[in-house]
Amino acid sequence: MSASTRQPKRLIALGLGLFLALTGSGFAQVAEPAADVENPNGLVEVSLGDWGVKTALAKDLSMGIADVPLTISVPADMAAEVCPISDEDLEQQEVISPTRTCAAKSLTDGLRAEVRKQLQPQ
Repeated sequence: MSASTRQPKRLIALGLGLFLALTGSGFAQVAEPAADVENPNGLVEVSLGDWGVKTALAKDLSMGIADVPLTISVPADMAAEVCPISDEDLEQQEVISPTRTCAAKSLTDGLRAEVRKQLQPQ
């Protein structure tokens, strides 16, 4: 190997080693759940943007469609009832981010009550 080809290979190896050292990455690294500093109660941000859900909430709560919030924070079991997502999928989201999200596709009495409670002035 000539001196002109050894130098670039050394730089590439050095760069790769530096990257792995700085990121703490390895090829077999296992992700751990994110710390719940931002979401200590383990709530799920549920989108209320589905037109059927939004209009039904507005009608049931006697409010304008524009007054229905875009999202609401609810316990994971309630989110699993109204979103087409499994409990396991919601738990897996915690590995990536403390903020779990889903989109409501159905409406329950519990979700209505939670929206009503969160819209009331404190």
